[in-house]
Amino acid sequence: MSTRDVDPDAEQEVDLGRYWSAIVARWWLPLLGLVVGVIVGYLISLGGKQVWNASSTVYLGASYSIIGGNLLQGPQANPATVGTIARAQDSIAQAAAKAGMRASDLQGNVSTKSISTGAGASTLRVTANPLVRLIVQGPTRRKAQVAANTLAQIVVQRLSGFADKKIAGLQERINADQHQIDAIQRQERGAADPTSKAVFALHLGDVLDDQLQAKQLLIQAQEVERPKVLTRAAAVKTTARSRRNAVVVAGFLGLLVGFLAALLWEPVVRHRAR
Repeated sequence: MSTRDVDPDAEQEVDLGRYWSAIVARWWLPLLGLVVGVIVGYLISLGGKQVWNASSTVYLGASYSIIGGNLLQGPQANPATVGTIARAQDSIAQAAAKAGMRASDLQGNVSTKSISTGAGASTLRVTANPLVRLIVQGPTRRKAQVAANTLAQIVVQRLSGFADKKIAGLQERINADQHQIDAIQRQERGAADPTSKAVFALHLGDVLDDQLQAKQLLIQAQEVERPKVLTRAAAVKTTARSRRNAVVVAGFLGLLVGFLAALLWEPVVRHRAR
């Protein structure tokens, strides 16, 4: 038979069949490799460095215009703002100093995660559920908790400028309305004719309505619009190396070694016999 008559597909089928037969005949080698790999990965994960993870949940708030009540698109509308502020050099320095750490030890150990509703477009999720989890990894429980809580407070302070000014303005409006109410009531008590009393009463009603509206807007600004630390950090001990990942990776590598051993078993034995 000439070389042109050789069927490559047939040779490939023969090779694959031979490989499969070798694996089936030595099935216990891949299984043994998998078991050994899982055990080795588990033992490696036990030797991982123990660290503490502390997470705090920050509510970003939502800014609304006083006229029309339209939602304003500012830094609060973007959850990435939390990570930008928390990982800034000055924020890291403040948190590290308060926790008794070096800034270099905290740098790279701060992460953030948006908590969304999981439904609708991304912009709707941000508007409906502006929550961000801030996670800090530290060498001790206290250092991790203090650093996480400090960074959360820094984020809230940086994002509260608009709400704080709005709250102060509304409080001034309420106080001004109260001064008007007191003045109108004094004038109403001193009025003699019914017509003047009616005018004062009408004016008083308008000012009371304005004050009531301002009080409602103040509550909204304080409870809804202003960012806040929703949950303070509580640290939990963990390992720097993921146990699950170590077990999966080591088990997969052990399985591959087992397959290779099954394929090479017969050629190696034949070679040693010679």
